[in-house]
Amino acid sequence: MYAGNPGDRLSGRHEVLLRARCRKSPWEVFDVEIGNLGAGGCSILQSRESFAQGEELTLRFAHLKPCKARVCWVRQDVVGIEFVKALTPTTITELNGHYGLSMAMP
Repeated sequence: MYAGNPGDRLSGRHEVLLRARCRKSPWEVFDVEIGNLGAGGCSILQSRESFAQGEELTLRFAHLKPCKARVCWVRQDVVGIEFVKALTPTTITELNGHYGLSMAMP
């Protein structure tokens, strides 16, 4: 879990700027902007929606299956997200292909 120090992360992060769909409940779905992404989590930038530490949600990138996640920390304009299950090498390969990223395999 990321506690504010990049050395605390379970996996490295790669700076990105891409959109994802966030679902907080069956009736609350909205777009978010992702600022960094790794096998273990990501950050959400400047969302108009509010988040609370410990809150559970799902994120959907491109056409891939939704990823269950939880909010680790909240700062003024950035929210730290940890995936419940790390992204698989196959998912990372698909994200790299879809978005033109160069994330390393976990």
